[in-house]
Amino acid sequence: MRNLTDFLLFIVLAIWVAACQQSTLIGEDLIDEDNTQVQEIDTLRVETSSLLLDSIYTANASRMLAGAFADPYLGKVSAQCFFNLDSVDIFSIEDDANLLFDSLSLSLRHDYEYPATDHLQNLAVYTLEEKLDDEVFYFNHSVGPETLQKVGVTTFNTHSTRNNRFNIRLADDLGRALFEVAKKSDELDIDHVIQGMSIRQEGELAGQSVLGFPTDSIYLQVHYHDRKTDEKGSVSLKLKPALRYNRLLSDRGQTALRNLTQRGTAVSSSQTNAESYIQAGVGICTKLDFPTLRSIRQNRKISVNLAYLDIQPIKSSYQGSDLAPLENLYVYSPTHKNTLKQTYWSGSEINPVSVQRTVDALTGNSTYRIYLTDYISDILNQDADEYTGILLYTSASSTGINELGRVVLGSGQHPREAAKLHIIFTVIK
Repeated sequence: MRNLTDFLLFIVLAIWVAACQQSTLIGEDLIDEDNTQVQEIDTLRVETSSLLLDSIYTANASRMLAGAFADPYLGKVSAQCFFNLDSVDIFSIEDDANLLFDSLSLSLRHDYEYPATDHLQNLAVYTLEEKLDDEVFYFNHSVGPETLQKVGVTTFNTHSTRNNRFNIRLADDLGRALFEVAKKSDELDIDHVIQGMSIRQEGELAGQSVLGFPTDSIYLQVHYHDRKTDEKGSVSLKLKPALRYNRLLSDRGQTALRNLTQRGTAVSSSQTNAESYIQAGVGICTKLDFPTLRSIRQNRKISVNLAYLDIQPIKSSYQGSDLAPLENLYVYSPTHKNTLKQTYWSGSEINPVSVQRTVDALTGNSTYRIYLTDYISDILNQDADEYTGILLYTSASSTGINELGRVVLGSGQHPREAAKLHIIFTVIK
């Protein structure tokens, strides 16, 4: 009898567990399947254009940029950094006739290069005619103070210097002047000797890169020795906080983007081989529009279940080269002047929505997938005929002033890497 009772209890428990594992949609009894229909569409037109942003703030950067390279899609790209020097730290040595000047060097290290390749790099160091003004806002296209004279030039191998400290030997007359200032401990003002400095490309662009130097890695170093003891010493001048900026420019005159000259204006991808472009720092971003989006309404009531955009880098734009595409894009809404503002759905200018590049392991194709469900839903349910598109760029709050990475994207009409908008929606009849 006990065995029969246990067996019946086991059967009841099994039925109860099976019932608990069956999923039930809350309110499914209220859905009228005859009056709803789920549809999917991926044939809506996606229009892209390349937009030149008004200004990118590059002052107070955490990384100084210098160098240049030639890009077959975006032309000649160059970076030049400007900075003031600071003598707040102890910049003094004993006023001893036995101490003799040896040399002056600019000491620095680079932790970034684009394109990333091992090559010989040419850089020159200049002094400035006047200091950077702490009351002036400096942007990527700001001209900056005039350079006074070249005080040093170097050629080095980027493989051996990457993430390692190295020195650029500077003019002895400048070094001796700073040496004399350092010997006068009661007179630490160096303004009459040096106003500021700049680093920029020297010579040809071919085979070169833009290098990035952490600001805390850059300082002037005066070397000396004691002629009696042969003991060596040095004193340093560091960068002055907030008084530095990067000038970032590109010459697109010989490229498909040669007509992109006015800030705040866009050039359609129909004029640029069905491609759009993004270039960090320089201020080139991609604008996306969906002109036929409202056609799916057709006087019907629609509920958007899922919407996403797949947009692809043009493989030929980076394969076989060191011009790697950006790993992350950031999504913004445009202002009426076509400048960046907060993203449509993040609600924050500081934390824009990030979209990571994914790579198909089988085909090697790359894709940025951007989820737009709320954005598309709002557009389909508002009465206004006009709506803003979206902008794709790098993080303007940080990465955009610290690098020059780029990506070439396919438009909706590209023959191979076409951008596609996918929408799954429910039609309520």
